[in-house]
Amino acid sequence: MTAIAVKFGPLKRLVDEADLLSDVEEKDLLSKLDEISERQKCDLVIVTVKDLGGKTPEAFADDYFDYNGYGQGEDYSGLLLLLSMKERDWHITTTGYAIRAFTDAGLEYMSDRFVPKLSNGEYEQAFSSFAELSDKFLTQAKTDKPYDKGNLPKEPLSWIWVPLSLGVGLVTAFVVVSSMAGQLKSVEPDVAATNYIVENSLTVTQAEEKFLYKTVDKVARPKESKSSSGGSSTHTSSSGRTHGGAGGKF
Repeated sequence: MTAIAVKFGPLKRLVDEADLLSDVEEKDLLSKLDEISERQKCDLVIVTVKDLGGKTPEAFADDYFDYNGYGQGEDYSGLLLLLSMKERDWHITTTGYAIRAFTDAGLEYMSDRFVPKLSNGEYEQAFSSFAELSDKFLTQAKTDKPYDKGNLPKEPLSWIWVPLSLGVGLVTAFVVVSSMAGQLKSVEPDVAATNYIVENSLTVTQAEEKFLYKTVDKVARPKESKSSSGGSSTHTSSSGRTHGGAGGKF
């Protein structure tokens, strides 16, 4: 078993070595991370560095989490967002319960929302978005239905789409009705049905009903696919612990 060196003393869940945040922003963000971590029983950590020192983003994030004493409970539940400025890399590592709470699809959903802010240099907004999304995902996981493929958060409908949709519907209805009315202008009804029948061309001597055949259409019921739930891919870090995660460039 690999021994893990642990730093003693209170853990800082926000380590801004790249100096991206002001003192006020750092204080507010740290307070948010601490509150979520303690309430959810899962460490939520953000680390910014100038460079990776030759490591891969995954290895750096895993080792920083493992060897600095982060993680709650026997399974070291937690997640860490790493940002490296020189390489322009970001990486999230998950451990323990966080592996279940943050699936591959869920991490992709999250990154789609905070990485653009990183690219624009809006670091405080990006980190706050990451923290709030993490809180939301942890809360959802407690229902035993973590966010995953086919079960991701629904985006709220913007108010601007309501009048726009109504307008499009009214215009479409007007065009259709106008077109139909135009086609009927040359048609006039004849109130006498006998005018449509040639004289002495039809004689009914006997009437009866006979059932000839029936048509039955069968449609196969779609079966639930096991691939609808993606789950989390995992790997083993240098400490021997199991991690999930995701990463990329910003």
